[in-house]
Amino acid sequence: MQLLKINTNLLKVMHRQFLYLLKVAFHIIFQAFFVINLSYSDHLEAKVTGFVDSTSPIHIFGYDRKYYFEHNSAPLFIVIEPDINKFNKINLKAFPHINIGLFVFQDTDGDGQFTTNFKGQPIEPFGFSLNPNYKFEDVVFENIVFDMTKFTQVKIQLKQ
Repeated sequence: MQLLKINTNLLKVMHRQFLYLLKVAFHIIFQAFFVINLSYSDHLEAKVTGFVDSTSPIHIFGYDRKYYFEHNSAPLFIVIEPDINKFNKINLKAFPHINIGLFVFQDTDGDGQFTTNFKGQPIEPFGFSLNPNYKFEDVVFENIVFDMTKFTQVKIQLKQ
């Protein structure tokens, strides 16, 4: 009886060690997918031109979903660049989506928000990725979205 009890305890310990090793192996394999996955873009830069002055920061909003873009809510990322020397090369570090659309504006009044007049027309300089040639209210998500793996630099021209 004593021998059976010792073997049962030994099996429980071995079973716990096996489960622990299985969890560690699963974790390592799961993390390997993030290292191997090429959907991250650590090389993408946004080159912003057409800004009004050198004292106002540039705001970049990255959207990965049409709904969020249309409702101006929950962007994938926000980059604020206050340095005039970096306006032409804003590094958009690793973001976990392949297709995104960028909205850029220069915060000339310093309130941190994109300012429009009472009609909804922009007061501050703005631009979109792929530079669609539409009025502000006519731009749709499909016109600005691009594949991050196919670009190393996205040029965005701000409009008045």
